[in-house]
Amino acid sequence: MIQYSGPTNAPSIAKLLVETTLEQEHTVIIALDEDWKLSDMARTVGQSRQGHDVYIAFKHRTKNRKSVDDGEGLPIVTDTYNYTEADIQFAFCTKPGLLAVAEQNQDQAPADLPENIDLRVVELKLPPGPAQRESLASASRFAQFFYWMLESRHPLIWFGIPGIVFFWVGFEMANELISFQGPHDSVSLGVALAAFAATLFGVFSLTASLILYVLGKQVNRVPNRIAVKE
Repeated sequence: MIQYSGPTNAPSIAKLLVETTLEQEHTVIIALDEDWKLSDMARTVGQSRQGHDVYIAFKHRTKNRKSVDDGEGLPIVTDTYNYTEADIQFAFCTKPGLLAVAEQNQDQAPADLPENIDLRVVELKLPPGPAQRESLASASRFAQFFYWMLESRHPLIWFGIPGIVFFWVGFEMANELISFQGPHDSVSLGVALAAFAATLFGVFSLTASLILYVLGKQVNRVPNRIAVKE
């Protein structure tokens, strides 16, 4: 644990982290206040993996206690705020990015960082209402499961093997049903439906495994994105 009671602007925090945790290759800084919820962790971690040297997320201007709104709905750019005029909700830095921020002073802006630093600055949107928050929570759980499937790097095992098994079972059931010479009653109809369901589930699992496998390969090949202004 690091004891610190100084200014909370980015250069001051960066100087402290350089002195204490410089051996870390990546650093995520989160302002733990009423504007950040534990449910935001997945979004924070996801945005920190975009490949930038410095990623800074300012609070929305209506939630920002330091800045004065200069216009409704105007997009933020890298030179809109300096470190003393705006609150940072969370930030991500690589080791070179952290060293570059630590060399700045609190009156400078992120735009003053060296050109070799891959920088991205965004302004967070206002938090959603209760109904929208529930739908976003459901979508977030699905996204976390989907991301876990990509991170596990074994979709062919998780979906492919069960898909092959179900497809083979459905095929064998259908083959036996075709070869069956007895009367076709409700039992044979149930077997036919079960064979159809098993075959369909097998095909779906095989397709999902191939799609997830290809997506996982593509995600691993995505290059670092260049800095953009929003």
